[in-house]
Amino acid sequence: MNLENQLANIAILIGNTDYKLLDKLECCSADVQAMKELLAATGRFDNIEVLLNSDSAHLKELIRTLVDGHKSINEIFFYYTGHGSVRGSEFYYCCTDFDDKRPNETGLSNSELHVLLRTPESDLVVKVIDACSSGAPLIKSDGAFLPETKGVFKNILQIASCLESQSSFTGDPLSVFTEKFRDAALRKTDGIVYYTDIIAALRDDFLENDYQTPHFVYQMTGREQFVDTAAKLNALRSSRAAPISVGTSTIETTVDRPVLNEFEILQRAEGRFARKDLAQQFVAKLFEKISYETSSEEFFGELFTSEATVHSDFKEPTARDFIIRVLSGEKRPDEFVTVANPYSRTPWGRAQLAMASISATFGEDPFKDYELRLNCQIDQVQLKLTFTPKFVALKRFVLVVTCAPSLESCYVMELLTQHSRTDWGVFNAEGTEVVRRWYRMPWTDSCEGLVAKICGKLKEIVRERVDATVKALAE
Repeated sequence: MNLENQLANIAILIGNTDYKLLDKLECCSADVQAMKELLAATGRFDNIEVLLNSDSAHLKELIRTLVDGHKSINEIFFYYTGHGSVRGSEFYYCCTDFDDKRPNETGLSNSELHVLLRTPESDLVVKVIDACSSGAPLIKSDGAFLPETKGVFKNILQIASCLESQSSFTGDPLSVFTEKFRDAALRKTDGIVYYTDIIAALRDDFLENDYQTPHFVYQMTGREQFVDTAAKLNALRSSRAAPISVGTSTIETTVDRPVLNEFEILQRAEGRFARKDLAQQFVAKLFEKISYETSSEEFFGELFTSEATVHSDFKEPTARDFIIRVLSGEKRPDEFVTVANPYSRTPWGRAQLAMASISATFGEDPFKDYELRLNCQIDQVQLKLTFTPKFVALKRFVLVVTCAPSLESCYVMELLTQHSRTDWGVFNAEGTEVVRRWYRMPWTDSCEGLVAKICGKLKEIVRERVDATVKALAE
């Protein structure tokens, strides 16, 4: 660290994928890399520190070292992707050793983070949080800032990926919010990109998303810059080949693109859209490959019997809420699959939706009144693989892979649950969720990589649980 740096801009990027007590979040590693590339492209930051899979003690010490390593700091950019937890009015960043029974020791609270980031000279602190419940308020019910933020930071901006009562969705390869944040930063192609530009773009991107609503808190002038000229992001923008929205049309950031008439545009786009036969082939191949990979004797054949069931509709109740959450947050050019939100029909829709989200914490189903409908004709949309143990000490595993067709892509949802015994030879029907991931796949994809990812995770989880059971029995 260079102690002579004056008015330095520093960035602290935290990503946690592997947890001792919580589910693994594979996309968080890619999230951090994407944010690092974005911040590096601005050319504004003297120091960009990345910390992956850190426990609480290590994380806190890194923040102290970074902040203390500069005599004068102009801006601190703090980014976190991983699990989040709320206890009372306090939000916690879950470190790899996080234990909900000891959140202050094994996590990093928002209050403690503010103390660690506190410097008398810093003009701006920006916090971007991609985690469940990250919208836990910095603002009390009376509308005032929490006491620890008053007088501590001259200017502060917090951008949270969702409300306190909501989940922040993972994706492939990036989390949904992190991908949207990067796209929002790249949206403007000329002039200065202000933080307020990013906020405005994010608000619009999630405008119709009732399940993940970004939460913004700021005490600033509105003139704070993310990058002094958008042109600095051109190289990253080109490598992304990101569509840039302009009004109601969409253009692509390519050079010397020929001007096409409406017939040529429609004809060229036709190749991106699925035909019924192509869609059926894709889903059939995906289900066949997953079934084949998991039916071999090497795939725990000595320990489990396996059974495959294929549905032509969304029949599996354990996956229903997951399908609704994913599809409601995606803008699709068709109605192959529709989700009817009963709350949107009333003037108090959003308030009712918030109450529905909160009800989930009390064991209620917040989506029980929603209507999920498959409107298009397709032979297969859901594969259920049931792995029943041959030994009473082991639990049952159920993998449900759902394909929700759309014109441009296929939404693939992977849900793995673990089921304990409730009687002799009877297992809990609902089970406990172990893995929940979704993918947006081109119809022309070979699906080999997706099969390997789904089967690999299944094998990893089952192996881990079997080993833990055997170890416990041996001891």
